[in-house]
Amino acid sequence: MKIRYFITSLFLAIGMLLSSCEKFLDTTPEDFLTPKNYYETETQLQYALNGVYATLKSSSLYGNYMLGRMGLEADEGFSSFPNELATVGGYNVSTNDIKVEAFWKELYIGINKANLLLENIGKPTMDDTKRKIIEGQALFLRAYFYFMLVRNFGDVPLVLKTPVSASIESIHLPRTPAKEVYEQILLDMEKAADMVEDIQTIGHGGKISKSAVWGIMARVCLHMAGSPVNETSKYADAKKWAEKVISLGVHQLNISYEDVFINYIQDKYDYKESIWEVEFWGNNSSGAYTSGGMVGRGNGIRYGSGLDPAIGYAVGYTHPSIYLYNLYDSSDKLYSYDQRRDWAIAPFKYNNVNPATKTYHTTTEISQRNVGKFRREYEILTPKVDGYTPINFPLLRYSDVLLMYAEADVMANPGVEPGTLAKEYINEVRRRGYGKYLNGVGNISESVKAIQITSGGTGYTGTPTVAITGGGGSGATAVAVVSGGAITAINITNPGIKFTSAPVITITGGGGTGASATAVLTTLTDADAPANDMIDDRAFMDLIQKERARELSFELLRKGDLVRWGIFVDQMSYCKILTLAAPAYSDRNNALTYYTNASARDVVWPIPANDMGVNPKLEQNTGW
Repeated sequence: MKIRYFITSLFLAIGMLLSSCEKFLDTTPEDFLTPKNYYETETQLQYALNGVYATLKSSSLYGNYMLGRMGLEADEGFSSFPNELATVGGYNVSTNDIKVEAFWKELYIGINKANLLLENIGKPTMDDTKRKIIEGQALFLRAYFYFMLVRNFGDVPLVLKTPVSASIESIHLPRTPAKEVYEQILLDMEKAADMVEDIQTIGHGGKISKSAVWGIMARVCLHMAGSPVNETSKYADAKKWAEKVISLGVHQLNISYEDVFINYIQDKYDYKESIWEVEFWGNNSSGAYTSGGMVGRGNGIRYGSGLDPAIGYAVGYTHPSIYLYNLYDSSDKLYSYDQRRDWAIAPFKYNNVNPATKTYHTTTEISQRNVGKFRREYEILTPKVDGYTPINFPLLRYSDVLLMYAEADVMANPGVEPGTLAKEYINEVRRRGYGKYLNGVGNISESVKAIQITSGGTGYTGTPTVAITGGGGSGATAVAVVSGGAITAINITNPGIKFTSAPVITITGGGGTGASATAVLTTLTDADAPANDMIDDRAFMDLIQKERARELSFELLRKGDLVRWGIFVDQMSYCKILTLAAPAYSDRNNALTYYTNASARDVVWPIPANDMGVNPKLEQNTGW
């Protein structure tokens, strides 16, 4: 069952009072509902904690704006809406950008809520173990909010106590250097790890667990080790924290990449894979306590309003980049052996009719596709409404932990061949992506790799039918190529899945006779990274950078990754080159706008002009 954010009007009053820095500027409030009137019971503490969690699902954050509307996809994809391209969503940012300001403000609201809770954690008479668990969650969430701020703005004011008055000294705070902010984040998170529960005890990824804390600490350390802080000793720490998650022996990859996201859509927990996720509840259509978001609406497969109720409306802001599409193998074909491609990048569009129909994109219609991970057609909560969805959003998956370990290991030991475990973990992620776990971990799920002609036959005047049957699998299809009356090739159009032996190829029709062919299956190691990609640390890091895009695309990690690797500008420029070289297609100009606008100053966002105006101690980021 989801954590439901039942926040009393009493706590809302406190939260609104502390909603932003400028609220403290006018006067000392005379009608302040002071903490002495609250935090008297365990229940009130829990309500307060729920309010801190609720920050994550705000429309300013994961509830809306971050979902394809703030440019966080970077080289993975771009927005196709002119209104978005005129904002941070199209790297056309100003210091008055509404979404950037809302991002900043909402995180400081959350920080203020956490600070107030932490300052009053000792007030109620209650079980100290339960008190410690609440404290640990609040500490971690405050640290996570600062992590979101520092990786997007750089230096930010570090506020660890609620202001004691409305005096200038209390509210006019300078920016704290990013390194110090990171140090405080890690300090708080490490303390929180000793307080929160094991994920087995919790039973789901909607609540902060030790696994979530350690996994996010690995991510924080990788960011601190990279640009612009460049505290390279943190690579070893990142490996340590990722290793703690792995060594628990609790987590493992879901056997199906698709099912990972269907679980988010259908409110099914799988804490072995999904270590931490943003909770959404209901779709705000009925009931007093619903808290829907826009996952799948903003970043889903575009579909019109008021049409097929089985599909659900989706704006579909985001299209994939040519760069991302080309990262998956067989990118020149209608299929990819890497099954992540056609789940992350939807291979079809919905036609705006009722009932809905689908048209599959051709191989030249790459950037007309939409994000496919959060498909509303899989929602089970009805009726589906236009405004909100109940779909959860991933914050930390086990595959990410495996990839972070691999990266940290190679970066902590530069100049040497990647370690055995680093290679093993990256291949484990790839094997799942290629469907090798679909029959269950330890079994092999093969596809048709090639069809070899043993006889071309004679007398063919038309295209014969190719049937692929047997072998324990399904879904494989192919078409024959005829030249000079004989079959000269058989091209696979779908490799199928779950084959345990080579299927039988049967050729009929086309006016000829005598043609025959045999199928060759993939093997387990066909999913593994090429040996040349693991030969040294440079090649391995290039592999990791690409593998993170293949596995984690559209999960809002990519821009931060590019920035910490120091390749943000280069990657955005490369995407522009690919777009210019591509044939004309729908939305091509939007892609060009997006990738042309991106520049060196966009590694961070500007400090919002409103906050600069009310706090003279703030200094603006370079280039803004």
